[in-house]
Formats: sequence, structure tokens, C-alpha cells
Amino acid sequence: NTKPHDVGEILRDYLDTVEYKSEVIIDDNLPTLEVNAPLFCTALDNLIRNGLKYNDSASRMVTVTKLDEHHIAVLDNGRGMSQEEFLEFSKPYTRKAGQQENGTGLGLNICIAILNEHGFSVSSSVRPEGGTEIKVRIS
Repeated sequence: NTKPHDVGEILRDYLDTVEYKSEVIIDDNLPTLEVNAPLFCTALDNLIRNGLKYNDSASRMVTVTKLDEHHIAVLDNGRGMSQEEFLEFSKPYTRKAGQQENGTGLGLNICIAILNEHGFSVSSSVRPEGGTEIKVRIS
């Protein structure tokens, strides 16, 4: 059940209900996409929370932005996650050995399934300045 939504608007509305809102920047240039708003926001929120959770920076920050006509991105200043790590941690119940943070190893897997169901694909890279860039191909 999808319909056109202004992605920036639905994400801002969603983030109004969370305590970490001040650590998230939603750019004004996000597109209107055909999505199931609650599911889409849940998927992006998982990426946002991961960017904050796996982050040792004194000033944690996540930005959701439009990269180009085909991609939106979730950018963080955390530990960084390569495409290889992304593929590994996308598997159900898979977590990094020795990881201190709590979790089941299902969040990223579910997030990707939701985005794939919308017809979107997801990839990851380590940002040159540090942190992770999660790219969501929207067309």
C-alpha cells in the first residue's frame, strides 16, 4: 500500500517522536517517492539509529540527503562500514565479533527487505572523512 510522499516531510514527522532527533539532519532537497510511509520511515530509522549507535564520535550526527536523481543517502560520522561488511551484517542474526552494543542482528536485514520491497536497492561505503554512506537507489 504505497502512495506519493515527500520523504523529508514524513521523516521529520517520524523523528518528532524520537529522543535522538537533535542528532539527525534531514535535508530539504529530498524527493517525493511512492512509498508506504510507516514502513519506509522504519527502514530509514534503522539506518539512522545504526549511524548513531555504532559511533564513537563526541558529536554524533546523521544526515539524510539526496545525492543525485537516483539516490538518497544516510551519512554518519561513525565507525564506517564497507560494502563487504554491509553484505555480511545484512544476513539475519549476524553481528560483528566482540561488539559491545546490544542487538539481535536482524535490524539491517529487515530494513533492506523493506527497501527492496519498495523496489529500492541499498549499498554501503566508508566515507573518505570517516563514517558510513548508505546509498539507497530510488530509480
